[in-house]
Amino acid sequence: MSYGKKLSDGLCGPALALQARQLLGAICVLGGADCPLIEKEQAKEFLARIKADPTAAIRLESDADTIPHYTTLSDKDYAALNKKAVFNRKRDLDILQRLGLAPGDTRRSRYLIELLFKAIETPDGICAYDTPGWEGCPQVRSGAYEGVREKGWKAVVYDRPEEEKADYRRRSVERIEKDGRLFIRPHHLMCLSCWLGGSGGEGLRGNDTLAEIYQRVKKDPDVQITFVEGCCEACGCCDGFHPETSRCVHACGLIRDYKKDLDVFQKLGLMPGATLTAREAFKLL
Repeated sequence: MSYGKKLSDGLCGPALALQARQLLGAICVLGGADCPLIEKEQAKEFLARIKADPTAAIRLESDADTIPHYTTLSDKDYAALNKKAVFNRKRDLDILQRLGLAPGDTRRSRYLIELLFKAIETPDGICAYDTPGWEGCPQVRSGAYEGVREKGWKAVVYDRPEEEKADYRRRSVERIEKDGRLFIRPHHLMCLSCWLGGSGGEGLRGNDTLAEIYQRVKKDPDVQITFVEGCCEACGCCDGFHPETSRCVHACGLIRDYKKDLDVFQKLGLMPGATLTAREAFKLL
């Protein structure tokens, strides 16, 4: 980036690191279980952090790739095998496999918790089995994890206050109605077109001010639009917008929407900062 004002997105420098199994364990602790996979204080500190900080990125780890080659092991080594560690490696890899991730992968907390609840309905079959020698956690069927999962991601991670979102919407609408130039990420014009052409019509949208932008453009097709990369003035009222960092902190903020912007810039033959009238912008799109 050549803007000279580059911000840290947090994903390349994760704030938190857990063994993959501990992510599941922390949810069980939140549900009231005395989970053997993670110390209670560690779980509480982790949960407090992601409840307060929507930008917190989590790296999931495992020691599965540190296993020594068999040629370096003896019968004595096998006799002293730590069976709990073997079980834990399987837990880590089971969880990572279900999440579609690998050891070392980093995701923001909201993305990770939403993915966890979608991919894993119960710790039964991960943390415990009916196989002799693999019985595992005695609390696996307590319902602790399932109870939290049923409440959803908002029970675990930061959820932006309704009052704050409403205030940002009000200020965004004021700017859209009065400013001589609109600052919009290019893929949002595609979102707006799909909304108008689909089931949305001209109604308001809950997580952005694209409908208000459409009303301004409809009234004033020669209003200037400057295309920007990243969050734009339609984003401020979104539940995923984090005012302190100006970042999108839910799933689409990881890569999907950033790539959409660049894809649209490429398709239009433009670069960030390009300014066109609304009429010209939609015609080009």
